[in-house]
Amino acid sequence: MLGLALIGISGCAAEVDGNADLATEVTLGSETKIFGGETDDDPRAVSSVVALKVGTGGVFELCSGALVAPNVVLTARHCVANSITTSVSCDQKGNSTNGSHVSGDLPADAVAVYTGAAPRFNEQPKALGTAIVAPSSEFLCDSDIALVVLDKAIADVEPLAVRLGAGVSPGETIRSVGYGQNDQKKPLGTRLRKSGVAVLAMGSGVSQSRTALGPHEFEVGRSICQGDSGGPAISEDTGAVIGVVSRGGDCEEDFGHIYTTTAGWRELFDDAFALAGGAPIVESGQPIGTESGPRAKPDRTALADPEARSEACSTTHGPVPAPLGGGASVGLLLACALVLRCRRRAAG
Repeated sequence: MLGLALIGISGCAAEVDGNADLATEVTLGSETKIFGGETDDDPRAVSSVVALKVGTGGVFELCSGALVAPNVVLTARHCVANSITTSVSCDQKGNSTNGSHVSGDLPADAVAVYTGAAPRFNEQPKALGTAIVAPSSEFLCDSDIALVVLDKAIADVEPLAVRLGAGVSPGETIRSVGYGQNDQKKPLGTRLRKSGVAVLAMGSGVSQSRTALGPHEFEVGRSICQGDSGGPAISEDTGAVIGVVSRGGDCEEDFGHIYTTTAGWRELFDDAFALAGGAPIVESGQPIGTESGPRAKPDRTALADPEARSEACSTTHGPVPAPLGGGASVGLLLACALVLRCRRRAAG
Protein backbone atom coordinates (compact mmCIF):
# COMPACT_ATOMS: atom_id res chain seq x y z
CA MET A 1 0.00 0.00 0.00
CA LEU A 2 1.37 3.37 -1.00
CA GLY A 3 1.97 5.57 2.02
CA LEU A 4 1.47 9.28 1.68
CA ALA A 5 2.46 12.21 3.87
CA LEU A 6 0.49 15.37 3.28
CA ILE A 7 1.98 17.53 5.94
CA GLY A 8 2.63 21.17 6.68
CA ILE A 9 6.16 22.32 6.19
CA SER A 10 7.24 23.20 9.65
CA GLY A 11 8.91 26.48 9.61
CA CYS A 12 6.02 28.74 9.80
CA ALA A 13 7.75 32.02 9.87
CA ALA A 14 6.32 35.13 11.31
CA GLU A 15 5.62 37.83 8.77
CA VAL A 16 6.11 41.14 10.54
CA ASP A 17 7.17 44.67 9.94
CA GLY A 18 10.87 44.90 9.21
CA ASN A 19 11.37 47.48 11.94
CA ALA A 20 9.89 45.30 14.65
CA ASP A 21 11.92 43.62 17.34
CA LEU A 22 10.48 40.14 16.90
CA ALA A 23 11.88 38.87 20.18
CA THR A 24 9.78 41.35 22.14
CA GLU A 25 6.88 42.39 19.94
CA VAL A 26 5.42 39.16 18.54
CA THR A 27 3.37 37.31 21.14
CA LEU A 28 1.81 33.92 20.65
CA GLY A 29 -1.65 32.71 21.52
CA SER A 30 -2.05 30.48 24.54
CA GLU A 31 -2.84 27.44 22.39
CA THR A 32 0.43 27.39 20.44
CA LYS A 33 2.11 24.79 22.63
CA ILE A 34 5.01 22.62 21.51
CA PHE A 35 8.38 21.48 22.60
CA GLY A 36 8.42 20.63 26.27
CA GLY A 37 11.90 22.08 26.16
CA GLU A 38 13.82 24.91 27.78
CA THR A 39 15.38 28.21 26.84
CA ASP A 40 18.78 27.69 25.27
CA ASP A 41 20.67 30.48 27.02
CA ASP A 42 22.71 28.73 29.73
CA PRO A 43 26.20 27.12 29.73
CA ARG A 44 24.75 24.19 27.74
CA ALA A 45 23.49 26.50 25.00
CA VAL A 46 24.20 25.64 21.36
CA SER A 47 25.41 29.04 20.19
CA SER A 48 26.04 27.74 16.68
CA VAL A 49 22.27 27.46 16.11
CA VAL A 50 21.26 30.75 14.52
CA ALA A 51 18.10 32.56 13.47
CA LEU A 52 17.47 33.30 9.80
CA LYS A 53 15.48 36.39 8.93
CA VAL A 54 14.36 35.69 5.38
CA GLY A 55 12.88 38.37 3.14
CA THR A 56 13.31 41.87 1.84
CA GLY A 57 11.35 45.03 2.36
CA GLY A 58 9.00 45.53 5.26
CA VAL A 59 8.18 41.91 6.09
CA PHE A 60 10.20 38.81 6.75
CA GLU A 61 9.90 35.19 7.79
CA LEU A 62 11.74 33.25 10.47
CA CYS A 63 13.69 30.02 10.08
CA SER A 64 16.46 28.36 12.07
CA GLY A 65 19.85 27.13 10.93
CA ALA A 66 23.21 25.82 12.14
CA LEU A 67 26.67 27.17 11.46
CA VAL A 68 28.77 24.33 10.03
CA ALA A 69 31.60 26.78 9.30
CA PRO A 70 32.09 30.42 10.33
CA ASN A 71 30.68 31.42 6.92
CA VAL A 72 28.29 28.55 6.08
CA VAL A 73 24.79 27.94 7.47
CA LEU A 74 22.93 24.65 7.10
CA THR A 75 19.14 24.98 6.87
CA ALA A 76 16.05 23.65 5.08
CA ARG A 77 15.61 24.27 1.39
CA HIS A 78 12.05 25.50 1.79
CA CYS A 79 13.42 28.35 3.92
CA VAL A 80 15.44 29.74 1.01
CA ALA A 81 13.39 28.74 -2.05
CA ASN A 82 10.42 30.22 -3.90
CA SER A 83 7.30 28.29 -2.90
CA ILE A 84 4.78 27.42 -5.61
CA THR A 85 2.48 25.16 -3.61
CA THR A 86 0.21 25.26 -0.61
CA SER A 87 0.95 21.70 0.53
CA VAL A 88 3.64 19.05 0.39
CA SER A 89 2.58 15.45 -0.25
CA CYS A 90 5.19 12.69 -0.42
CA ASP A 91 5.29 8.90 -0.65
CA GLN A 92 7.63 6.50 1.10
CA LYS A 93 10.05 6.52 -1.82
CA GLY A 94 10.66 10.24 -1.46
CA ASN A 95 8.55 11.18 -4.49
CA SER A 96 6.06 14.03 -4.61
CA THR A 97 2.44 13.08 -5.11
CA ASN A 98 1.17 16.63 -5.65
CA GLY A 99 3.54 18.11 -8.21
CA SER A 100 6.26 20.70 -7.85
CA HIS A 101 6.81 22.49 -4.55
CA VAL A 102 9.45 25.15 -5.26
CA SER A 103 10.78 27.09 -8.21
CA GLY A 104 14.37 28.21 -7.82
CA ASP A 105 15.93 29.92 -4.84
CA LEU A 106 15.46 33.31 -3.24
CA PRO A 107 18.16 35.95 -3.68
CA ALA A 108 20.98 34.92 -1.36
CA ASP A 109 21.16 38.34 0.28
CA ALA A 110 17.53 37.96 1.39
CA VAL A 111 18.87 35.64 4.11
CA ALA A 112 20.14 37.50 7.19
CA VAL A 113 21.80 35.65 10.07
CA TYR A 114 21.29 36.53 13.73
CA THR A 115 22.98 34.90 16.72
CA GLY A 116 22.16 34.64 20.39
CA ALA A 117 19.28 33.18 22.38
CA ALA A 118 17.01 36.19 21.85
CA PRO A 119 18.23 38.20 18.85
CA ARG A 120 16.87 41.65 18.09
CA PHE A 121 15.77 41.55 14.49
CA ASN A 122 15.61 45.33 14.09
CA GLU A 123 19.40 45.47 14.51
CA GLN A 124 22.09 44.70 11.94
CA PRO A 125 22.56 40.99 11.21
CA LYS A 126 25.82 39.21 11.82
CA ALA A 127 26.04 38.28 8.12
CA LEU A 128 24.07 38.04 4.89
CA GLY A 129 23.88 35.24 2.38
CA THR A 130 26.03 35.48 -0.71
CA ALA A 131 25.22 32.11 -2.31
CA ILE A 132 22.64 29.36 -1.83
CA VAL A 133 23.64 25.78 -2.58
CA ALA A 134 20.68 23.41 -2.75
CA PRO A 135 19.36 20.44 -4.72
CA SER A 136 18.10 21.43 -8.16
CA SER A 137 14.87 19.48 -7.75
CA GLU A 138 11.47 21.20 -7.80
CA PHE A 139 10.36 18.91 -4.97
CA LEU A 140 10.93 19.11 -1.22
CA CYS A 141 10.31 15.42 -0.55
CA ASP A 142 13.51 13.72 0.59
CA SER A 143 15.62 16.76 -0.34
CA ASP A 144 14.65 19.61 1.98
CA ILE A 145 18.20 20.73 2.71
CA ALA A 146 20.32 23.74 1.72
CA LEU A 147 23.56 25.51 2.58
CA VAL A 148 23.91 29.29 2.63
CA VAL A 149 27.38 30.74 2.10
CA LEU A 150 27.76 34.02 3.99
CA ASP A 151 29.39 37.29 3.02
CA LYS A 152 31.51 37.26 6.17
CA ALA A 153 32.64 34.85 8.83
CA ILE A 154 30.88 34.81 12.22
CA ALA A 155 33.99 34.47 14.33
CA ASP A 156 32.55 34.27 17.84
CA VAL A 157 30.63 31.01 17.33
CA GLU A 158 32.11 27.50 17.16
CA PRO A 159 30.73 25.60 14.13
CA LEU A 160 29.09 22.21 14.51
CA ALA A 161 30.38 18.96 13.06
CA VAL A 162 28.17 17.20 10.49
CA ARG A 163 27.33 13.56 9.82
CA LEU A 164 28.01 12.90 6.14
CA GLY A 165 28.64 9.16 6.08
CA ALA A 166 26.53 6.79 8.16
CA GLY A 167 22.79 7.29 8.26
CA VAL A 168 20.42 7.70 11.18
CA SER A 169 19.13 4.76 13.22
CA PRO A 170 15.83 4.41 15.09
CA GLY A 171 16.47 4.75 18.81
CA GLU A 172 19.19 7.37 18.44
CA THR A 173 18.55 10.43 20.54
CA ILE A 174 18.97 14.00 19.43
CA ARG A 175 18.77 17.51 20.79
CA SER A 176 16.30 19.67 18.86
CA VAL A 177 17.13 23.39 18.81
CA GLY A 178 15.33 26.26 17.12
CA TYR A 179 13.70 29.68 17.32
CA GLY A 180 10.10 28.64 16.63
CA GLN A 181 6.90 28.54 18.61
CA ASN A 182 7.11 27.05 22.07
CA ASP A 183 5.14 26.12 25.17
CA GLN A 184 7.30 28.17 27.51
CA LYS A 185 5.43 31.43 26.86
CA LYS A 186 8.58 32.79 25.29
CA PRO A 187 8.27 35.17 22.32
CA LEU A 188 8.76 33.75 18.84
CA GLY A 189 12.42 34.21 17.99
CA THR A 190 13.68 32.83 21.31
CA ARG A 191 16.08 29.90 20.98
CA LEU A 192 14.89 26.78 22.79
CA ARG A 193 16.13 23.22 22.99
CA LYS A 194 14.74 19.83 23.82
CA SER A 195 17.07 17.00 24.76
CA GLY A 196 16.46 13.26 24.63
CA VAL A 197 14.31 13.32 21.50
CA ALA A 198 14.22 9.78 20.12
CA VAL A 199 14.35 8.92 16.43
CA LEU A 200 11.14 6.94 15.90
CA ALA A 201 11.70 5.78 12.34
CA MET A 202 14.07 6.10 9.41
CA GLY A 203 13.00 5.95 5.75
CA SER A 204 12.44 4.57 3.21
CA GLY A 205 9.00 3.38 4.23
CA VAL A 206 5.85 4.09 6.21
CA SER A 207 6.31 4.30 9.98
CA GLN A 208 3.99 2.89 12.63
CA SER A 209 2.38 6.33 12.84
CA ARG A 210 1.58 5.99 9.12
CA THR A 211 4.06 8.74 8.29
CA ALA A 212 5.64 8.31 4.86
CA LEU A 213 9.42 8.82 4.95
CA GLY A 214 11.76 9.09 1.99
CA PRO A 215 15.20 7.43 2.06
CA HIS A 216 16.78 10.61 3.48
CA GLU A 217 14.14 11.40 6.10
CA PHE A 218 13.56 10.39 9.71
CA GLU A 219 10.68 10.87 12.13
CA VAL A 220 10.66 12.15 15.70
CA GLY A 221 7.94 12.91 18.23
CA ARG A 222 6.90 16.14 19.96
CA SER A 223 9.78 18.59 19.77
CA ILE A 224 9.61 21.10 16.93
CA CYS A 225 7.17 23.61 15.46
CA GLN A 226 6.79 26.62 13.16
CA GLY A 227 9.91 28.76 12.96
CA ASP A 228 12.11 25.75 13.74
CA SER A 229 12.40 24.84 10.05
CA GLY A 230 16.01 24.31 9.09
CA GLY A 231 17.07 23.84 12.71
CA PRO A 232 19.47 21.00 13.46
CA ALA A 233 19.01 17.56 14.94
CA ILE A 234 22.15 17.26 17.07
CA SER A 235 23.34 13.77 18.01
CA GLU A 236 23.52 13.39 21.77
CA ASP A 237 26.32 10.85 21.31
CA THR A 238 28.67 12.89 19.12
CA GLY A 239 27.39 16.47 19.10
CA ALA A 240 27.22 16.45 15.30
CA VAL A 241 24.31 17.64 13.16
CA ILE A 242 22.55 14.64 11.65
CA GLY A 243 19.48 16.31 10.13
CA VAL A 244 17.54 19.52 9.50
CA VAL A 245 13.89 20.21 10.35
CA SER A 246 11.69 19.76 7.30
CA ARG A 247 7.96 19.35 8.00
CA GLY A 248 5.34 17.97 10.34
CA GLY A 249 1.80 18.02 11.62
CA ASP A 250 0.35 19.59 14.75
CA CYS A 251 3.08 20.78 17.09
CA GLU A 252 1.65 18.92 20.08
CA GLU A 253 1.45 15.54 18.35
CA ASP A 254 4.05 13.04 19.52
CA PHE A 255 4.72 11.67 16.02
CA GLY A 256 5.06 12.75 12.41
CA HIS A 257 7.76 15.43 12.70
CA ILE A 258 10.27 14.95 9.89
CA TYR A 259 13.95 15.80 9.52
CA THR A 260 16.02 15.52 6.33
CA THR A 261 19.29 13.69 6.97
CA THR A 262 22.66 15.31 6.32
CA ALA A 263 24.14 11.92 5.41
CA GLY A 264 24.28 11.28 1.70
CA TRP A 265 24.70 14.93 0.69
CA ARG A 266 28.50 15.01 0.40
CA GLU A 267 28.42 16.60 -3.07
CA LEU A 268 26.21 19.40 -1.79
CA PHE A 269 28.70 20.16 0.98
CA ASP A 270 31.56 19.96 -1.55
CA ASP A 271 29.87 22.57 -3.72
CA ALA A 272 29.16 24.92 -0.81
CA PHE A 273 32.66 24.70 0.63
CA ALA A 274 34.19 25.20 -2.80
CA LEU A 275 32.59 28.64 -2.64
CA ALA A 276 33.17 29.25 1.06
CA GLY A 277 36.67 27.83 1.35
CA GLY A 278 37.80 25.32 3.93
CA ALA A 279 36.00 22.08 4.70
CA PRO A 280 33.23 20.98 7.05
CA ILE A 281 34.00 19.34 10.37
CA VAL A 282 32.96 15.74 9.80
CA GLU A 283 31.46 13.76 12.67
CA SER A 284 34.12 11.04 12.48
CA GLY A 285 36.92 13.58 12.46
CA GLN A 286 38.10 12.13 9.16
CA PRO A 287 38.22 13.77 5.72
CA ILE A 288 35.06 13.55 3.64
CA GLY A 289 34.82 10.25 1.78
CA THR A 290 35.62 9.94 -1.89
CA GLU A 291 32.61 7.94 -3.02
CA SER A 292 31.27 9.34 -6.27
CA GLY A 293 27.75 10.48 -7.06
CA PRO A 294 25.84 13.04 -9.12
CA ARG A 295 26.36 16.65 -8.16
CA ALA A 296 23.74 17.95 -5.71
CA LYS A 297 22.07 14.54 -5.55
CA PRO A 298 21.96 12.37 -2.40
CA ASP A 299 24.18 9.31 -2.06
CA ARG A 300 21.54 6.72 -1.24
CA THR A 301 24.12 4.06 -0.36
CA ALA A 302 25.08 5.89 2.83
CA LEU A 303 21.78 5.29 4.58
CA ALA A 304 21.01 3.01 7.50
CA ASP A 305 18.96 -0.14 6.91
CA PRO A 306 15.42 1.18 6.27
CA GLU A 307 13.91 -2.07 7.50
CA ALA A 308 14.84 -1.08 11.07
CA ARG A 309 12.72 2.05 10.90
CA SER A 310 9.63 0.75 12.68
CA GLU A 311 11.24 -0.86 15.69
CA ALA A 312 11.20 2.26 17.83
CA CYS A 313 7.91 3.73 16.60
CA SER A 314 5.51 4.48 19.41
CA THR A 315 2.25 5.62 17.84
CA THR A 316 -0.44 4.27 15.57
CA HIS A 317 -1.95 7.55 14.47
CA GLY A 318 -1.97 8.88 10.95
CA PRO A 319 -0.27 11.99 9.58
CA VAL A 320 -2.05 15.30 10.03
CA PRO A 321 -2.90 17.17 6.82
CA ALA A 322 -1.97 20.83 7.09
CA PRO A 323 -2.05 23.59 4.47
CA LEU A 324 1.08 25.47 3.59
CA GLY A 325 1.15 29.20 3.42
CA GLY A 326 3.47 31.54 1.60
CA GLY A 327 6.77 32.70 3.04
CA ALA A 328 10.17 31.46 4.09
CA SER A 329 8.71 28.56 6.02
CA VAL A 330 6.39 26.39 4.06
CA GLY A 331 3.23 25.64 5.89
CA LEU A 332 0.61 26.81 8.25
CA LEU A 333 -0.48 24.77 11.23
CA LEU A 334 -3.59 25.59 13.22
CA ALA A 335 -1.51 27.05 16.04
CA CYS A 336 0.31 29.30 13.63
CA ALA A 337 -2.98 30.57 12.27
CA LEU A 338 -3.74 32.18 15.61
CA VAL A 339 -1.24 34.97 15.26
CA LEU A 340 0.95 34.51 12.19
CA ARG A 341 0.68 34.58 8.44
CA CYS A 342 3.03 31.98 7.01
CA ARG A 343 4.81 31.86 3.73
CA ARG A 344 6.59 28.57 3.07
CA ARG A 345 6.98 26.16 5.94
CA ALA A 346 8.65 22.85 6.32
CA ALA A 347 8.99 21.10 9.60
CA GLY A 348 7.47 19.36 12.47
